[in-house]
Amino acid sequence: MSRSEVAESQSNPKTASKRPAKGTVKPKGQWHHGDLRASLIAWGTHLLDTEGIDGMSMRAAAKLAGVSQGAPAHHFQDRNGLLAAIAAQGFRDMVSLRKKRLNEIDPNDAPARLRAVMLAYVEFAQAHPARFHLMYGPQIEHYEQFPELLEAGAASFELLKSVVTPFLTDSEIEALSVEKLAFAVWAATHGLATLTVHGRNMLPSGMQRPTSGQLSDIVVDFCLSALRAAAKDR
Repeated sequence: MSRSEVAESQSNPKTASKRPAKGTVKPKGQWHHGDLRASLIAWGTHLLDTEGIDGMSMRAAAKLAGVSQGAPAHHFQDRNGLLAAIAAQGFRDMVSLRKKRLNEIDPNDAPARLRAVMLAYVEFAQAHPARFHLMYGPQIEHYEQFPELLEAGAASFELLKSVVTPFLTDSEIEALSVEKLAFAVWAATHGLATLTVHGRNMLPSGMQRPTSGQLSDIVVDFCLSALRAAAKDR
């Protein structure tokens, strides 16, 4: 599961919604050379958001951070390592958003809590499509070699499991384990996020085009119905 859900120890830079002139708008936060690793991750994330994956380079991040081109090597072996760190921070930021949404929900309202976690996943994907694609896409090589990234992704999946668990009281049935059901919910949520990010034109040609909100309701309600049925079968 680590690769599938393989996201607040560092500050989260908020970038402008539009591409800034020459990519020089500083991310929110005070970055000093005493925390160069965090600064490089922040600037790297900024470049990813504003310039795209091809515009994110070690050299560009170092320049924006105000350090020499060789300075990033003290923290990241190469560009791939910086991308992995950016993705790990993305998972942590997404978990933070989901927890924030959970804090607004009654702890005893299991359906509402599952809905909040699923929709916050979609909310993050819509707000940060480049980060989302990096977190789950093929750009990072040797994904499994980055413990920080695996840990951050696993934390995201554990959060999902925590809102699936209340629907099931008997964990002895292997075919209906919490982990497998949580994976099914994640797969549906990820598909929903992908559809809303990349456009509803991906839907089958014969299907009426629902709004993003209607799509979300369809998928969330389906997952809730499936979980209730699984709990009843137990």
